[in-house]
Order: sequence, then structure tokens, then C-alpha cells
Amino acid sequence: MSIEIARTLHLLGVIFWVGGMGARMLLLGSLQAGTNEALRTQLYEAQRRVHLKMEVPAFLVALLAGLFLVHATRVTFHQAWFSVKMLLLLGVILVDLFASRQFRALKTSGGQGRAAALTVVLLTLASLMVFAALTKV
Repeated sequence: MSIEIARTLHLLGVIFWVGGMGARMLLLGSLQAGTNEALRTQLYEAQRRVHLKMEVPAFLVALLAGLFLVHATRVTFHQAWFSVKMLLLLGVILVDLFASRQFRALKTSGGQGRAAALTVVLLTLASLMVFAALTKV
């Protein structure tokens, strides 16, 4: 696999992964307090499909292509930009976990979805990750 193809796959994987998370944040934000159980269940199942059919495969493509790029370009963990990118990646994964946890809680509680803070954190982390990769700070 050439490095250009791996970069393209890596970028597409990240775009679809973060895009899927953004779509889930929109669904989370659309949950209003007092929404009936049938609608809550439908929204939960819709976000679950986005997670399983879009986010997970895109994450795996990004991960595998990224591992290939690390090996092919001989990136070391001592490079500052790579360490920063890995820390930001962990932050994005935590946002995804918090969103999933909030969906599960709202499915049963009937509360209101609070996605604004998670969306801001997601966009900030994703932007910083792109900046770190492009500038290799």
C-alpha cells in the first residue's frame, strides 16, 4: 500500500468517524425532556446504527491506515506532534464514550439531551488534531 493511499484512507476514516460522532450529537441534542418512550427508543436505535455502521468501521479504517503510516514513515512516539495527536485522539474517544453513556441514560430516564458541551469539545479536539498533524508541531 502506498503512503498516499494510506493517508487518504486515514483521512477519510477520521472524517467519517468524527462526522458520525457529530450526527450522534445532533440526535442527542434533539432529545427533549418528557419525550415519549417510543421516540426515545427510536432515537437511541438510530444513534446506535450510526455508531455501529459508520463510526466503528471508519475508526477501524483510520486506525489501521494510521498504524501503517506510523510504520512506513517511521514516526516515533518521541516526536512532539505525534504525542499531542495521540492525546487529542484519546480526548475524542472519551467524548464518544460520554455521548454513548448519555444516550443509554436518556433512553431510560426521559431527560433532555445535553450535547452542546460535548459538541464543542469534539470540534475543538478534532480541529487541534488536524492542526497538530498538518503542522507537525
